[in-house]
Amino acid sequence: MVIFDAKMVGVSFFYAYDRLKNTRFEHERQTRGKSINVAHQPYNDACRFEAKGYRLRFENKLERGFHQIAIDIESDRERPAVKGEITIHEDLDVYEPLVQVSPITPTRPFYTHKAAVPVSGSIMVGSQKIVLERNECVALIDEQKTYYPYFSFWKWATAAGYGNDGKLFAFNLCQNMIAGDEDYNENCLWMDGKIHYLKAARFDFGDVMQPWKMKTTDGKLELSFIPLGERAQKMNIAGGLILSDFHQPFGLYSGRFTENSGISHPIKDFFGLAEHHITRY
Repeated sequence: MVIFDAKMVGVSFFYAYDRLKNTRFEHERQTRGKSINVAHQPYNDACRFEAKGYRLRFENKLERGFHQIAIDIESDRERPAVKGEITIHEDLDVYEPLVQVSPITPTRPFYTHKAAVPVSGSIMVGSQKIVLERNECVALIDEQKTYYPYFSFWKWATAAGYGNDGKLFAFNLCQNMIAGDEDYNENCLWMDGKIHYLKAARFDFGDVMQPWKMKTTDGKLELSFIPLGERAQKMNIAGGLILSDFHQPFGLYSGRFTENSGISHPIKDFFGLAEHHITRY
């Protein structure tokens, strides 16, 4: 689920993918004005999006070690209602987040806060109740504030899962407009709550729905990605003056992570997202 404040318009979407049935549904809304708010900071503030039959609220309580999400979306002819409350357990004494500021251009800043942490709660999807158990389920948090240049792009990958030893693994990789991305990047891997910083990420793919390959230039992380489905959206206004070509496939990651000590950890069928987005606005 996403709350996106583009200033001219607010956008939100919520989608769910059933891995057993290989089915997906999505609710989406656009709004303006006071119906949307993105929190100024993650410690004690809130994000909200309100439209007819659609409400999301993210309560940031990082100073107390958690965030709370409330979902209340009405059904329509094609999609089920969704209602639930989720607690995301981001205890800073246990889980180290990625907090990063980089120059997206020489004069424009890029900020992000990312974490992979346990989640608990429940969601009603139509008449089906889904219970999220804290020792089994993972939330991937991605907060971002950026002054993008007119032409922008990014390639992104993130996933989480449990290794053979029961430890929680997760990673975040991104390649975008930042020229000096060997040092200025948001690339990392979390292992059992501890963060490992990585060098630049490089992606190799053609059709986004065909297999991807990605790696970091330090050789620590090598991955393959098999898409199972995607969320895609295109916008072309005034002959390309305003453009957005967005692809967000979801699927399974496999590969390996190698520590500085040389110890290698396998990654097998971790579920996650990738993105390829090109914009002009």
